[in-house]
Amino acid sequence: MSTDYIKIKAELLVEGVRASNQALRDVGSKFKEQNHGLFGWDFENHIDTALPDDFLLPDGTVVQFRLNSRSKYNIQETSGELQLFCLEDKICGVQWINRPKFYSRKTSSGDEMIKIGQIGGEDCLFFCYQNYCSHFSSEEQCLFCNLVSTSQAYNSVLKKKDIESIGEVAKVAWDEGMVNHILLTGGCFSSQKETELVTDIVKTIRKHTGLERIPGTVLPSPAKNDDIIKYYDSGIKAIGYSMEIWDEKLYNAICPGKSKTTSHKEFLVQIEKAVKIFGNGNVFCVLVMGLEPSDTFLNGIKTLSEIGASIVPFVWSPNPGSKLAGHRAPSAEWYINTIYKAAEIVIKSGASISDENHCYRCDGNSLLHDVLRNQLKNGSN
Repeated sequence: MSTDYIKIKAELLVEGVRASNQALRDVGSKFKEQNHGLFGWDFENHIDTALPDDFLLPDGTVVQFRLNSRSKYNIQETSGELQLFCLEDKICGVQWINRPKFYSRKTSSGDEMIKIGQIGGEDCLFFCYQNYCSHFSSEEQCLFCNLVSTSQAYNSVLKKKDIESIGEVAKVAWDEGMVNHILLTGGCFSSQKETELVTDIVKTIRKHTGLERIPGTVLPSPAKNDDIIKYYDSGIKAIGYSMEIWDEKLYNAICPGKSKTTSHKEFLVQIEKAVKIFGNGNVFCVLVMGLEPSDTFLNGIKTLSEIGASIVPFVWSPNPGSKLAGHRAPSAEWYINTIYKAAEIVIKSGASISDENHCYRCDGNSLLHDVLRNQLKNGSN
């Protein structure tokens, strides 16, 4: 009987994981470490301890490392190999991900490249151009978000990043051969300067890499009307919308600041416009999975898929520093049951499923790409 690695991933994201000192000894030197470019996903802070950003299961499934020192799941080194245990029972081998060479380099201006861009999973180059969200100043941040507290706790990345330095990092990272696409995002802005900033960044990345259009996604504050065209014209291949919650009433309650600036209805209007401009499958909608009933979540999957959008549903964990810290996520079984239904909806909708701009290899905190990969590989329709 084959091992269900998607179920194991769901368990690890919901329950968290810990690792022995021996297993962690090369993290931050030989293997890729967390650098908290935007959020903190662990169940507890670990300011003085280097932890893996993510790791691999035997079939290539990428799992985000979420520290929980009380978790029943533990990674240990035995006979020179990393093994995942549930209490005393051995489950499977795991692998840390190699540390990119550019993490040890500096830009021409003297900044550490690791403080500008980081690799998510195995192949996604991540840049956060704004480590702040305007909703925090009015205490109207999304209840699950710990962006500001994470930045304050770790201070591990540059808050403001020089545009040319971002281009330099992109070139070096791409030349290293690890990067297949980028993700460019930041907290919610209080002005329209974001569009100009992001388009300048994309154009600079194009200049340094020599790429005509950049494979990957910009995930700004909800792009509207002419700004969608500006993002497309900058040369990025995909755009994303952090819609967070599908159920309208829950969206208003969980995202008080964001819902005042972009309603549920307006999200849909703008996503449809973006699909017409970027094309089917090149508009991503980010949802936080686990904060609303399965039925409403699946209704959102159906509606979004039918209009040609792709969905990235992150598995929620109660992050320290967020207003929901200390709460519990649904069970792994709930996530598994719901995500398989979601994958069936996506496949039946006929929506474009492509790994050009986002894929399972950069999705350590989501399950949908993993299920779709397996379903399509096995010929489900």
